[in-house]
Amino acid sequence: MNNEQEYIERLKTENKILQDKLDKISQGKQKKKRFRLWLLKKSSTPLFGKRLKKSISNAINEYKEYKTVSVDTVSDVSSSVIWRVTRIGLFAFMVGVIPAAVLIFQTKLLVNQNKLITSQNNLVEADRRSSLVFVMGDVLADLNEELKYKGSGGRNISKTLEARIIGLCMAMKPYQFIEDGELIETPVSPERGQLLFSILKSDLGAESSQDILNSADFDYTYLKKVNLGSGSNLKYARLNYANFTEAQMPASNLERAELKEAEMSKINLSDANLKRSKLHQANLKRAELLSADLTHANLYGADLTGADLSEATLWGAKFDKAKLTDAILDNAIVDRQDWIDYIDDTCDVEGAGDIASRYRVKKQGKQQFVLVPKK
Repeated sequence: MNNEQEYIERLKTENKILQDKLDKISQGKQKKKRFRLWLLKKSSTPLFGKRLKKSISNAINEYKEYKTVSVDTVSDVSSSVIWRVTRIGLFAFMVGVIPAAVLIFQTKLLVNQNKLITSQNNLVEADRRSSLVFVMGDVLADLNEELKYKGSGGRNISKTLEARIIGLCMAMKPYQFIEDGELIETPVSPERGQLLFSILKSDLGAESSQDILNSADFDYTYLKKVNLGSGSNLKYARLNYANFTEAQMPASNLERAELKEAEMSKINLSDANLKRSKLHQANLKRAELLSADLTHANLYGADLTGADLSEATLWGAKFDKAKLTDAILDNAIVDRQDWIDYIDDTCDVEGAGDIASRYRVKKQGKQQFVLVPKK
């Protein structure tokens, strides 16, 4: 009897414990439910807005009471939805665009700052390299001293001085500088231009002149609008990427010279010797090349727009991908009867059609033909 009583008491105790646990679980669920309802209530107002929330509430209450919703209520809900979406969209637009605009503005400021830093660095570098002008002054003084007592027949200089000139030319690296208030795009070396100008005007002997031009690197030389006079000797010179814009160089000897991508617009090279010169993609717009000898010259991709090639020798010259739009070719000498068709079909020359409409090929001698204007 006692055992049964104890067993019943134990069951009651366990039942009470289980009931307490169930009550706690139920209370926890109620708390979570109340929290979710509170959170939904609190978040619905910012999310939907008071106006939209009130419209929806009115629609629900009306449906519960009349089992239908009036047109006015539906219109009110629709207008509230459109108003809310528009407002949220505008807010999102402002939140998204304003930081983006600030970022773009900051990026622009950073780019401008980098440009200013680059310009400053280039100007510092330009100032450092221009100090080589003082070294060049000493070298040219020694050059003048060696040539002072030499006649016109023997104006060669010592190998030591030749080496100093070549070494100085190597030290004069190209750089960017301010021209017409703006930083130039392509780096050049005005100092190399000054050195080359001084050498050409010194009337060096043929041996020394050729030794220097064969060994020195005059790439990126800057001789814009310089008058080098007639008959300058630049045979075998390396003048790639040089700037000879509007330079005066009539009757110059540029045989086998390297002039890749050189800036030579409006240059005067009348009667010049350009045999076998390399003028890959050179800018020769409106250049004066009257009676110039371009025998076997390589003019791949060169721009000869508006250039005057009257009476020029174009025998064997390579014009692949070149531009000859509006070029003047009166009495220019070529090496084949079908030259006009050849540059159009094979060389893909720009402006070949215009040349065909203005010129015809006339045979002048054995394997020599002349372009003459059509009457």
